[in-house]
Amino acid sequence: MLEVIVQNPRDAYLAEKFGANRMEVVSAISEGGLTPSYGAIKEIVRASKLPAMMMIRPHSFSFVYDEAARTVMERDIELAKEVGVTGIVYGGITAEGAIDQKLLEKVISWKGDLELTFHRALEATKDIEASYQVLRTYGKDINQLLTSGGTDSALDSLTRLRTWIEDSKQNPDSFQILVGSGVKPENIATFQAALNHTDYHVGSAAREASDFSKDLSEEKIVTLQQEINRD
Repeated sequence: MLEVIVQNPRDAYLAEKFGANRMEVVSAISEGGLTPSYGAIKEIVRASKLPAMMMIRPHSFSFVYDEAARTVMERDIELAKEVGVTGIVYGGITAEGAIDQKLLEKVISWKGDLELTFHRALEATKDIEASYQVLRTYGKDINQLLTSGGTDSALDSLTRLRTWIEDSKQNPDSFQILVGSGVKPENIATFQAALNHTDYHVGSAAREASDFSKDLSEEKIVTLQQEINRD
């Protein structure tokens, strides 16, 4: 499964046309990706039949959210249900650098039947292995964990990612590991040689000139898919 970041209806149309499997819908990618507007998500869902995962992130200051931000997130999740997305993408931690379990449990209750990806807020925790184990206890309620394995580039965490992927395969109640950050057409074969995996997330690496201001690249998406699906 190849998930690509989209920001507008044209992105969504091209993602489907070029052979992506799913889209993560965000705004303000220069801020790391924030919740898209009502108009954007509505038109994106209309422009593509691909499953759409909607970012729930009200600000880019940190992954720590106060009560005001939590209220906004709850309202945005209600919006996600209304517009018909497949799921939401969320991550929250405490000021001390641990998984915010209370907020996670609220998000789980708010989301209803929507899928849930816990995003790379994991990488901002103080103890990534301990945080992974905490998230693992919510495996029935979290569908995917988007992670680089704790480094800026997932290419530098192949050993940890391999361990987590094997763990998810052996535990039927676990989430899927969605490998992201640093995944490119130029190195996807290296990832596959090490991980023999199925689920990857790409952003600028799926774009012309690796630039979010430019269109998605058919050549890059095809290259990624060929390696992911190679027997």
